[in-house]
Amino acid sequence: MSLLMFHKRRLDIMHRQYECNARLNEISMKIHDLQQYASNIADGGISMADMMSTPASMFNRTLMYMTYAHNGALMGAQYNMQQIMMMPNIQAQMAQMQDPNQQAMYQQWIFQNLYAQEREKFSKQETKLLHEQEKELEHEKTRIETELKMLQAELEGVKQGEQDAVKNWKPEFVA
Repeated sequence: MSLLMFHKRRLDIMHRQYECNARLNEISMKIHDLQQYASNIADGGISMADMMSTPASMFNRTLMYMTYAHNGALMGAQYNMQQIMMMPNIQAQMAQMQDPNQQAMYQQWIFQNLYAQEREKFSKQETKLLHEQEKELEHEKTRIETELKMLQAELEGVKQGEQDAVKNWKPEFVA
């Protein structure tokens, strides 16, 4: 191969290494952001402190999750509440309570527990999705790291070939 071909290939490899490293940085940031978001939603709800510590790239997803989880948990809790209130043992317990405030507090307690259970379901579902995304990103990261090792090995070979080509171009003087 000629010296110019080695030089061109070396530049191509270096450019590809730059692209791979840039993609690795991007993946690492995404993984970090996903992990931060996952820790924020781990308890099933999102506090104001969680919102403040949410990475900017995950802010819209956090808002969507809050809305989706709240509305879904509310609907699920309302449906389950209707089912529970029709159970004979709950109706018997309610009949024993003479005070309407006590009945309302009992119903509110049941509803809050049902709502918390539903929020937990949404949290687990979102965490599962995040885990899958993280696995895909880790797989891509491993693939790119392997490609970088191969590029580095090829670069060493190209550099050696370039040095050999320079030696072939060097004029030899005979005395």
